[in-house]
Amino acid sequence: MSVALLVAGQAAVAIAPVDAGDWRVFCDYRQRCVALSQVPDGGDPEAYPLAVLRRDGAVAAVDVPIPATVAAGVRMTVAIDGRTVAQLVAPGGGAGLSLPLTGNLAGALRRGRALTLVEPDGRVRVRTSLRGLTAALTTIREGAAVPPAATEISVPPLDARPPRTLSRKQLEKLVGKPAKGCATVYARGYRLDAGHSLLEVVSPCRGAGALPYVVPDRGDAQPAVDLPAAGAWEPGRHRYAVLLPATPGRDCGVRREFVWDGARFRLAEERVVAECRRATYEVTTYRATVRGEQDGRILTSSPRT
Repeated sequence: MSVALLVAGQAAVAIAPVDAGDWRVFCDYRQRCVALSQVPDGGDPEAYPLAVLRRDGAVAAVDVPIPATVAAGVRMTVAIDGRTVAQLVAPGGGAGLSLPLTGNLAGALRRGRALTLVEPDGRVRVRTSLRGLTAALTTIREGAAVPPAATEISVPPLDARPPRTLSRKQLEKLVGKPAKGCATVYARGYRLDAGHSLLEVVSPCRGAGALPYVVPDRGDAQPAVDLPAAGAWEPGRHRYAVLLPATPGRDCGVRREFVWDGARFRLAEERVVAECRRATYEVTTYRATVRGEQDGRILTSSPRT
């Protein structure tokens, strides 16, 4: 029996982000959307901290951070294209401000090209590009496309026996022999249920991380997940987590978590880590209902919570 996960069935799960000028709209699995400001081409990420366009009910607002290095009590000028639209006193501690898209301010934000926060000495501490803000707001108002229906996954009871192990020769058959001068191939094992184990096979010097295999008590090992990036088993949560990086070597992209249903690993949750160039912002694009029993306790993870 093959337990390999079919990637084609999982690739369409995420609600794809929508680009709107220097903003990008992300929608979660409950069809709630936010837009995140992007660093303009050639811009300095340090000068463009992450601003968030959100809509709560009928009111939309732009949340703009104030750097933690700005002390409490400092008077700052809010300007759009160099024209002052408001004055504020910095609260300190990295707290920001929220600009509601109402009245004259809404018109200025829609027509403007750039928002800045300026200190009394004229130093610009924050820049936010407004290019595409109106299009981003329209996308948020329209909401996400209909998300995929959440599935229900039943997790089989765990088994107290130790996991099945494989010999070095069997491990090398799976991942190949180590190069000359490299350490021996080895594996970390975990029991999945009464008939299956998970082995994370490590081949030193390969640089691909631990490769996961499902090993039945009787039969041959099969790849646990067929994805282009290695992940890690989380024993406490009984999940296999993978990050599919948007940029090689960076901690951003798509995070996927899989649970074992007794026959194969199935997608339980997917989160988009939206920012590569600065502070991260996560949007959950999919979450299944997971039910089962682990160590005598009931496990429930519902998309309605």
